[in-house]
Amino acid sequence: MAKEKLNQIKKPKKPLREVLFQSLKKLIYLLIVLSIAGLIYLINNSKLFEPSIAWEINSDFENLTKEYDDLEVPDIINKYFLETITHQYDDLVKPALINKYFIELSKIKEKVEDHPWVSKATVERVFWNKIKVTVENHDIAMRWGTKGFISSHGVLFQPRFLISSDAPIGVTSEDEIEQFYTDFTNYKSILDPVKITHFERSNIDQLTLDSNIKIILGYQKQNERLELFVKVYENLKKYKKVRTRGIFDMRYPKGFALSYSPL
Repeated sequence: MAKEKLNQIKKPKKPLREVLFQSLKKLIYLLIVLSIAGLIYLINNSKLFEPSIAWEINSDFENLTKEYDDLEVPDIINKYFLETITHQYDDLVKPALINKYFIELSKIKEKVEDHPWVSKATVERVFWNKIKVTVENHDIAMRWGTKGFISSHGVLFQPRFLISSDAPIGVTSEDEIEQFYTDFTNYKSILDPVKITHFERSNIDQLTLDSNIKIILGYQKQNERLELFVKVYENLKKYKKVRTRGIFDMRYPKGFALSYSPL
């Protein structure tokens, strides 16, 4: 009986102040957790924290867009200048920006330099989420047939779409591009101010000049033979037929043969 009465004795209630304090403490913890979660959500979804890239593109291609300003179909402009519009570069580097808390600059550089028009890319961090990319585009020194271009550094590049160019045409195999371009610059220097419009290398070297003169140099002593051409042409250029239709075969040991292309 005594035990039952003892069990019936109620436990003393906590003071109201203590209850309120415990409740307030839990509320504060909850607010802190919600604040942290909200902050994380804001950081993940706010554009303020998104990585941004400032592009600096060093090329003359933007000036070329003026040639297409009068076209009625804007898609044609995009087609020919797909390679030089900055949003194309933005698309390239998107995979490197997926983790905005750990951006690898080397990955961005790698992605940009994968672009066929890009010669070199320099990437630097301006702020933790602000990146500056300086892009040097290839210039066009020669057209590689109808398949691509050769830059003034002797580098072959093949964009998806080719733009119009009046650069000299070069025809050679892909594995000879570097030496081919070196020889072209030598020939151009010897002939200056006369311009080369076409340079073909198969088994022999053949040049076509801007006046439609053709020069056959063969496969050896090309510089020496071209220097001889310059000397003899100086005496023969007074003849219109020579100036406009002359074919100079410089492969002879002690001279050359002159013929004419048909009218």
